[in-house]
Amino acid sequence: PAAIAAAYEQRMRQKAIDAPPEKEGLEWVVDKIRTSYFFGLFEGETGQEAPWYLKPSVTFPIAFLICGAAFGASILGGAISERGMPSTDELDEILTASNLLKDSVVVAIGPNVELGL
Repeated sequence: PAAIAAAYEQRMRQKAIDAPPEKEGLEWVVDKIRTSYFFGLFEGETGQEAPWYLKPSVTFPIAFLICGAAFGASILGGAISERGMPSTDELDEILTASNLLKDSVVVAIGPNVELGL
């Protein structure tokens, strides 16, 4: 164990000496993006590198831009809007009537009686 600990310490010291200088600011962001790994969906079975247009650093931003543009076009085109009060249908009327009936029974009997409704 002592020999292993010594070898480990030696390796960690060497790693600290050989470590590249820390990058800061925009340089750090660019390096982080460039060296990031996005799951292996874009790797071929033969190990060949994918063409530049199939790299995740290109395809993901393009996909987000397309989705954002489609959303913006939908809003500007009027496909998505807020119209005020929602419309009601038959089910809404039934539920409203049943709540009105329940409330009127509670008022007639008294508020402290448990109806099990």
